[in-house]
Amino acid sequence: MSKSILIIISICLFSCSSDNYTKPSFIDFKVDKDSIYVISKNKLHCPLYVKAINRKTKKETFRQLDAKQESVILSYPNTKADSNSILKKYRFLGYYGEYPFKSYDTNHIYTLPFQKGYQSLVIQGYDGDFSHYGSFSAKCLDFEMAVGDTIVAARDGVVVKVSIKHNKQGTTEDYKDYGNYMMLYHPDNTFTQYVHLKQYGNLAKVGDSVKAKQPIALSGYTGWTTIPHLHFGVYKPTATGLVSIPVILDSIPGKELKRGDILTKKQK
Repeated sequence: MSKSILIIISICLFSCSSDNYTKPSFIDFKVDKDSIYVISKNKLHCPLYVKAINRKTKKETFRQLDAKQESVILSYPNTKADSNSILKKYRFLGYYGEYPFKSYDTNHIYTLPFQKGYQSLVIQGYDGDFSHYGSFSAKCLDFEMAVGDTIVAARDGVVVKVSIKHNKQGTTEDYKDYGNYMMLYHPDNTFTQYVHLKQYGNLAKVGDSVKAKQPIALSGYTGWTTIPHLHFGVYKPTATGLVSIPVILDSIPGKELKRGDILTKKQK
């Protein structure tokens, strides 16, 4: 069974260090004539929303970007500011998806994330007291899978993040950053995440469009976990990042799946 591993660390996709004011990867500066511009560059294959938070007043400036879009967030006369002073004044945060979040298809039936005929044991359900607590993990499911077993996409989507280089596993929180994973973006502004993948076990790469039931990765034994398994969750954007949401899997409401349930993939 796995302790929940927070892959996008504290739900936020990116942040600027409050200690050394490092420029985050989605922020650039441009000097043009008498002005300096703060530009956000979305390198993702999904929407990104960005906040510039004044460290002193806490006032927020907000920008929504489409996939691969860039936009000016702030501008100053270059006689009054430079990149270092701007980074000292503002904290920059970036989050997956579109916000404000409008709605999602609550009736969509996700396919189970394994191949037809495959049988798996549920080892932790929603709100599991072992590790499925907190907004990021509460509505996630853990499925027992052997190392090397095939994981499939639970829904049509675009691969937006892959972390696959690790080959470490441990039973303490020290290992949480070593869990390989893949994240997909879906048409209704939701995301799915597949965690504890085998090292270099991805069968799809960032930018790929995949179909439900298409093989996307191999199950592994990486990160903060006690046995090989797949940690699976569906997420929606909020003002402070992604939160897990309840869904229907293979016609079964996820909230009904409990530890010890045996599932067989039946969808054609």
